[in-house]
Amino acid sequence: MNTDASAENNNQKPDRRFPSNLILLAIGAILLISAIILYPAALRRMEEHPAPEPSTAELTPEADTVQISITETTAPVANITPISNPSSTPVVIEFPSQFGTLVLSIREGTDIHLFAYQPFLEKINEGTYSALPLTRITTGNHQDITPAISPDGTKIAFSSNREGSWDLYILDLINGDTRKFTDTMAYDGNPTWSPDGQWLAYESYHINNLDIFIQDIDQTQGPIPLTNHPAADYAPNWSGQGRRISYISTRNGVQEVWYADLDSTESEKSVQVRNLPGLNAKHPTWTTDGRYLSWSIVTEEGSHTLVTWDSEQPELDPILAGTGDWPLWAGTGDVLYALIETPYDTYLTAYPGLEYDLQVMMPAVKLPGPVAGFSWAEGISLAPMDPAVQINPTPLWNPALLQDENSEIIKKDLFRLRDINAPYPHLNQDAVSSFTSLRQETRDISGWDFLSTLENVYLPLAESVDPGVNMNWLYTGRGLSVNDIPRLANWLIVVREDYGTQTFWRLYIRANVQNGSQGLPLNNYFWDFNARFSGSNSSYENGGSISKNIPDGYWIDFTELAATFGWERFPAQSHWQYSESAARYQYFAFKQGLSLRSALLELYSPQAIQPFTNSANP
Repeated sequence: MNTDASAENNNQKPDRRFPSNLILLAIGAILLISAIILYPAALRRMEEHPAPEPSTAELTPEADTVQISITETTAPVANITPISNPSSTPVVIEFPSQFGTLVLSIREGTDIHLFAYQPFLEKINEGTYSALPLTRITTGNHQDITPAISPDGTKIAFSSNREGSWDLYILDLINGDTRKFTDTMAYDGNPTWSPDGQWLAYESYHINNLDIFIQDIDQTQGPIPLTNHPAADYAPNWSGQGRRISYISTRNGVQEVWYADLDSTESEKSVQVRNLPGLNAKHPTWTTDGRYLSWSIVTEEGSHTLVTWDSEQPELDPILAGTGDWPLWAGTGDVLYALIETPYDTYLTAYPGLEYDLQVMMPAVKLPGPVAGFSWAEGISLAPMDPAVQINPTPLWNPALLQDENSEIIKKDLFRLRDINAPYPHLNQDAVSSFTSLRQETRDISGWDFLSTLENVYLPLAESVDPGVNMNWLYTGRGLSVNDIPRLANWLIVVREDYGTQTFWRLYIRANVQNGSQGLPLNNYFWDFNARFSGSNSSYENGGSISKNIPDGYWIDFTELAATFGWERFPAQSHWQYSESAARYQYFAFKQGLSLRSALLELYSPQAIQPFTNSANP
């Protein structure tokens, strides 16, 4: 470079660049002004947490002999003792009560455990920030679902099958002790606390029907039935004022939101909430002051939407509150947490409550597995747990190392499966271990060998499937098409799930033992493909219709179990209403992140697979 020439040019042209120190001063001024404007409002929202007024509620059964008295308690403690290193001295982290703490029930392999989580970064000391990562609370070879944190933040009620059948348990977060709260062969789940922490309402499956019961914590008397209807009543949530318990009911033939008025003198205390048109109303949840009630629906367009109803203006329609499948209020309306369920993953997000327009407060966080319930509290105290809590679960199978899409394809072998009834009982060597583990687990938890007979598990290139139906993963040795005979025998049901313009399916298989020790009761209507031949024009054009009743008994979610072992489901093709095979509800694939082309190249030459990789079908 010619330095003299550069200097001459600099002398001829004025320097239009601003000094860097002026730029830094300008940025600092902008940040300072923003802080001055925004800080008072943010501080006010974090500090304003008025406790609800004390209230009482009485439930008088038909016998008119039992009363429930509920009084508000003081605000819960707001400290957390992390348990990531149980052997060390606990370090207390204090969180502002606005954002609080979540306890989630998350699947880990074949087990489901409870986790504490604080997603927001909170100021704990001047100039320092911290947050509680996803921290396991329970462990073991069982499933812990539908947690509910007590109002004082010292206990978690949840449902578990750790002793065989599904019962309620209460975990004391101060000393780590767990006590069994219910002891029946029937399923008990979805507990919710009264505001004073002296009662639990929960759903229970009796005489092939879900109903809601109330039980005092000291168990001085037997459970009190809150609902007693031939339809299913489930998913209770206790209002912060203590006078109402919301729930989902199917008494009108669809899932709708109702609540029980504990002050009612009538024997039937149920009141229907003003619902928006939609399918699958789920998971009603109150703000802590008991004014607002939110739940989720699926619209006719397939949108998964949260709605909020104002109990002080009950004649008005609920308003849209965001996108999601499972709402959870934090406080009196400061934050609305939500789970977003996609066909393959579950995400956690949050909206800024009632004070803002629809906007996202927290970017969606992908969770490590499906969620079977979550709860919020202003603060909880976690006692140091057993070091075994931190042990990672044993892998379900030994996964093969994946090849990069751009790397050289390694040829694989086809292995013959033992004791499998299928036209060609072979799988790619990388899929054998996963399939064998899935088959064994399905047999263990359902009591019968659902995967012993398959419609297809592998197809040679010379074979073909139904015309117009894309099941090309069967040619890779990584596909799977389950047998449809169990559905015709009412041992397999198919539940429709719409996500926008795409339709997916969820398969449930019936448990062999129907005493509550296997599976869970259903609260979903299934899709009746046979209704196409009922003589109804609409059913014929729609490829079937939703069933009129929810199936009795206990069932296993095979779709979720298959995903746990790496087997992905597929959306229906666009013409599925006119071709049942195009619905593809039986179809799964063990992809391991591979494209169809890469998976086919593990077995065949590029020339041989060209007709399959050029397919235009989705």
